[in-house]
Amino acid sequence: MSSTDTATSTGGRFVVIFNKRALAARALRHSGLAQALDERKLDYEIADTETREQARAVSRQAAEAGRIAVAAGGDGTAFDVANGILGSSNPGAVMGHVPLGTGNDLSLSMGRLSDGIERALDALAEGRAIPIDVGQVNGGEYFLNVLGVGFDAEVARRQSGRKIKLPSYFPDVVRTIFRYEPKKYSVRWPDGLKQGRALMATAMNGIYEGGGVKLAPHASLEDGLLDVYWIDPISLWQFARYVWAVRRGRHERLPLVTYLKTDRFTLWSDSPIQYHLDGEYRELAGGSSLEVALHRQALRMIV
Repeated sequence: MSSTDTATSTGGRFVVIFNKRALAARALRHSGLAQALDERKLDYEIADTETREQARAVSRQAAEAGRIAVAAGGDGTAFDVANGILGSSNPGAVMGHVPLGTGNDLSLSMGRLSDGIERALDALAEGRAIPIDVGQVNGGEYFLNVLGVGFDAEVARRQSGRKIKLPSYFPDVVRTIFRYEPKKYSVRWPDGLKQGRALMATAMNGIYEGGGVKLAPHASLEDGLLDVYWIDPISLWQFARYVWAVRRGRHERLPLVTYLKTDRFTLWSDSPIQYHLDGEYRELAGGSSLEVALHRQALRMIV
């Protein structure tokens, strides 16, 4: 992520939040993360959480106490920590992230993952934070990176059913494409309306989703807009032909892709709506709708 004029310095105590169910996070926690934090002379405590509710509660309490909540894990841990912070009474709260998960799309979108864990720890020591955009669904849960409806939500559902997530989403993508039945949706945004059957409708705040798929090559966490992709139903032959173009971010001009940028939209369907927020699976009954809004510069993130 590029620097901006709105960057500020932060100080104070860190609360490093682990998901005890995440094997990668637990392994690193016991292999020297505390020592690495000590070497950087950081004032911190480690909170091992076992449930989503615990992670959110600890994050909210940290924010309200003026401390910096650090998500030590993947996209799911970052999702919970962000929701805890954004649900606090502190509008100026700061979040940190050490990417330790099987899926680290948020860090990829921030341009940080290639720099390694050491760079993320150095960023905590430097304490430089910038405001990033945050999406919200139906006035409730927030997402940092992606909201996905349809096919990619079904892939997320398959992933969520496992005790141990696979390091790659692609095997589940291939399995799902053989059985998935596209649903009919309507999407309305300030400048237009799209209706019909879709393989997926995905709103990107960041660039990557699904374990490194470059779905939104032009997206930015700082531009105040979501990059929305509607992909028409496809045959197995089309899937085989286009899948690598999508993974590499070369799909926007394909005839089966509708692409738009907006800060809000509504999606509804007579069928049950399968969706995910940063990889966390959700579902609504048929006849429901998703009211999606982007809040500009709503969260200060250490980068």
